[in-house]
Amino acid sequence: MRWKHEGVHPTFERYLENGLYTSAALLSMTMIMLGLEEAGQSTYAWMVNNNNKLSRALQVLTRLYNDIVTNKAEEKRGLVTGSACYMKQYKVSRNEAVRAFRAKIADRWKDVNEDFMRPTVVPMPVRRAALNYLRIVAFAYKDNDGYTRPQISFRQVITKVLIDPIPLD
Repeated sequence: MRWKHEGVHPTFERYLENGLYTSAALLSMTMIMLGLEEAGQSTYAWMVNNNNKLSRALQVLTRLYNDIVTNKAEEKRGLVTGSACYMKQYKVSRNEAVRAFRAKIADRWKDVNEDFMRPTVVPMPVRRAALNYLRIVAFAYKDNDGYTRPQISFRQVITKVLIDPIPLD
């Protein structure tokens, strides 16, 4: 909010570093881990360590998926957005900024895949929960802001799964 009130447009890199915390990915993942008996103190320490690729990917993917679908609405409200910072810094159009975000998203998914290919001290159920969280984020932000307005994306899915499920017999 300070950037909005001061009229500051930070570099995209500075915006992203700040945006990682406001994406709420770490908070969401920490809440998910509360329900996993495999998650111990070392697992929580691993999650908040920005040097591990999976934790970093959680934050970056959540931020960029959000920025792609919410940038216009947030700019109308006067907020500083990732796409505005990127467009100003690199002197590109919104479409070019979104393409760059999608390339960064693809790179972070490679990091997620790489994390699953290497041995780690973090139990697989915790890593799988992180992967499932990312799948939900990707689905929620596929075409619109289904994370903030779940009635857009999740209403039909919840209805199909819980209210009108396909009989399996």
